[in-house]
Amino acid sequence: MIEVKDLHFTYQGNREQTIKGLEFTIKKGEIFGFLGPSGAGKSTTQKILLGILKGYSGSIKVFGRNLKELRSDYYERVEVSTGMVAYGICSLRLKRLSLP
Repeated sequence: MIEVKDLHFTYQGNREQTIKGLEFTIKKGEIFGFLGPSGAGKSTTQKILLGILKGYSGSIKVFGRNLKELRSDYYERVEVSTGMVAYGICSLRLKRLSLP
């Protein structure tokens, strides 16, 4: 399960936040998608979940553990598929996510 609460992120050099107070929960085995117009923060959110972007505020828990505290081998066990489907909708699918 992935639980995101009050997520905020601003790219360095930008005045406006890219992500403002985002909250969602993805249950184990669930397929979850991000929908929105260009610039809404879909890719940014995915990059945060994958550990590519740091410096966010808020809480992200993966199976009850804080994302910032997970070891690097966590990312070796996560597979993410991103792609564009009809009319620019970006989808995210988490597969084989397992933590000890």
